[in-house]
Amino acid sequence: MEQYGLVNENNGETAVVSLQRHLGCEKCGRCGILSGSNRRDTIIEALNPIQAGKGQRVLLKLDDRRVLFVSFMLYLVPLGGLISGIFLWLALVDHLELAVNRELTAVFAGFVLMAIIYYFIRLWDNRVKDNPNYKPVITQIIENGFECNDPLEPGDEQDNDN
Repeated sequence: MEQYGLVNENNGETAVVSLQRHLGCEKCGRCGILSGSNRRDTIIEALNPIQAGKGQRVLLKLDDRRVLFVSFMLYLVPLGGLISGIFLWLALVDHLELAVNRELTAVFAGFVLMAIIYYFIRLWDNRVKDNPNYKPVITQIIENGFECNDPLEPGDEQDNDN
């Protein structure tokens, strides 16, 4: 996966880079709603083997397999835990012949299992957040005049709400 960004700060081996949203989700607004802010760009830390300096536009690359794996871990594994918790609780209630509200307690059990999975994902995230395999890498400095369809270009902020 490739993305363009603007270096905000050079920290030696790493750099703080602001990435603007892809054109496909530019008008969505959900990122701002979920984070509680109205920011248009995302700030990330990327490996900086080419020593890009502050204010330079850069091309970042991240292994597509890693992006898919992290997406799987963050979205599908907890969803699987929710569904598994519901069905496991329903099977347990039937097996033990408990006198409880089956559906309500099953949903609660599903959310509990999902929360436990999120806890373990958080532990895993703390272990791999400094792993260079999971960080984007600055691979190229974009020169002025180089046509890259860069959404960070000043003056390109057109409103297409026709």
